[in-house]
Amino acid sequence: MVNQSLLKRPPIFPLDQQFDSIYIQFCFLIKILYDSFHTHIRYSKLLIYYKKIMPPKKTTKKVGSAKPPVTVEARSEMPKMAAASKDTVESSILNRLSQQFNLLAILIVALFLFQGYTFYRVKNIETKGVTGGTGQAQESPLSDKKLKEYAKDLKLDKKKFEACLDNGERADAVTADSTYGTELGVQGTPGFFINGRFLGGAFPFEVFKEIIDKELAGTSTGECLDYSEELQQYCQDEQNQAFKPVAVEVAVGNSPAIGSKNAKVTIVEFSDFECPFCARAFATVKQIKDAYPKDVKIVYKQLPLTNIHPNAQKAAEASICAKDQGKFWEMHDKMFESQGA
Repeated sequence: MVNQSLLKRPPIFPLDQQFDSIYIQFCFLIKILYDSFHTHIRYSKLLIYYKKIMPPKKTTKKVGSAKPPVTVEARSEMPKMAAASKDTVESSILNRLSQQFNLLAILIVALFLFQGYTFYRVKNIETKGVTGGTGQAQESPLSDKKLKEYAKDLKLDKKKFEACLDNGERADAVTADSTYGTELGVQGTPGFFINGRFLGGAFPFEVFKEIIDKELAGTSTGECLDYSEELQQYCQDEQNQAFKPVAVEVAVGNSPAIGSKNAKVTIVEFSDFECPFCARAFATVKQIKDAYPKDVKIVYKQLPLTNIHPNAQKAAEASICAKDQGKFWEMHDKMFESQGA
């Protein structure tokens, strides 16, 4: 099922708007295909019904009483008209079925062509970036070249950083975070655990504030109905919970963290540097840090969605390579800000 929290998020990038347009066109084509198929079935059933109609039977009657009975074939015009009408209807149905079949075949071909076009568009956008109005594809802000430029801007040791990135020295650390996130049930990004209570999606600051304030006041519970109506709509459906009030234990390990060591609230974020919703959440997390400088600690864990974000893996590795030189959060901010976050 679709995560309902995603449906309430307005597009924030041209890329989202292009995907929305492609999705609407795809749904429209599926609707036409569905209607055509059911029309085809309806006319097929009608044809079967008419085929079951038997031709009219011959009738006989006796003429006179003294003479031997004479069999007279009573053929009225009605059976002839009925038979002619039946042939006309059957022919009409066959013609309609033929038209429907042809339309169905055309739509199936169009659907496959549309899927191929969509795949090409998505791959083109993901690998080259959104055009900047000049008609020329722009380099992704998270390409290897750009990552090395950011490292230079942050005055990292060039040789160490490039060796770390090029040799994939931190790939295992990224994989470990991703595997752990999957084990915890995180299926998309961004995903947050606020003192163990899961919140999945780029929710506004006010939603985080409600949960954090309950944690600080000691009034948080594992009951969905103890939260606001807005949050209740995200936790009532067990098959599609964007908010899970029952706390689980989340190990921080040696993941990068920012905030007071004695903070009463720990937020563990599973994120993807190339995810547009994560870029939106980046601004929200900054609000949280400013609003709760002593009470909230933020922990970052990697969850690159490599099947749709081709640069996310290397970006995640780059952040850990920067962490090795004591500048994780600087690289973290740099990568999100480079995408307009």
